Amino acid sequence: MISTDLLDAEQKIIETEANSRKSRFYRRLTRIVLVAAILIIIGAVIAANLLLHFNSPKDRVSSTLTPGAIALVISSVFTLGWAKWASEDSNGELIRLRKLENERRHWLGVNGESNNANEGPTLEYREEVPALRDEYRRNAERYRTRHNWFQLTVIIGSILTSVCTTASAEQGVWSWLAVGLSSLVSISAGVISYFKFRERSLNLQQTADAIDLEIQTYKLGIRRYKGLPADEAFAEFAEEVERIREEQRKKELQLEQPPDAAHPSRPQTASGP
Repeated sequence: MISTDLLDAEQKIIETEANSRKSRFYRRLTRIVLVAAILIIIGAVIAANLLLHFNSPKDRVSSTLTPGAIALVISSVFTLGWAKWASEDSNGELIRLRKLENERRHWLGVNGESNNANEGPTLEYREEVPALRDEYRRNAERYRTRHNWFQLTVIIGSILTSVCTTASAEQGVWSWLAVGLSSLVSISAGVISYFKFRERSLNLQQTADAIDLEIQTYKLGIRRYKGLPADEAFAEFAEEVERIREEQRKKELQLEQPPDAAHPSRPQTASGP
């Protein structure tokens, strides 16, 4: 019979997971608000300078550039403060979740040791595998989010660069803004190419899905586990999970290698005279 302490730990884990998802949502929302605010302010300043007529450059600065800079600073400070709070709250929930998972594994080990000396490590490994799957999924989401932000920077930066290049025919200040945006686009494209966020996210997601499929087939006793005794089924399950983890490590090492090392060229045979 499962102890009350184990049930209490599982209940706390469910509540903490819900709070952690809410904190991650707030953190993503702050990033969206920050980017949206910056784009709206820059777009408004550009539109005002293109559509309105000013008697002198001083009037242009005091009417559009200065208020735009002030609004940009205020919105950035506000959203960055909000992002810091959301990040700290999310990290706190994640730490609490890991502590509760350790507590749950402890109670599972205690209950297993009371019945079978070998049941404790088995139960502990069974609990670690879903946590490992969730960790792969979180990392995949993090890399996917980074890739999307840098890709969005490339797309929007390219559009704004074209607008500023067109506007620079009338005002020289836009040429400098076009140069800055073009540099930002180039840097973002270089970061995407070097760190390969999309490939890392795809590999991690595939690994998480493979582990999740293995967990389900093991629980249901189908496919490779059909008709196997409990000890043999667990040994097969652990072996397959470790094989999937080893493949993920190989994929990570392959991404760290330069293109020439990851895809070695075939040796060319010398042609005869």
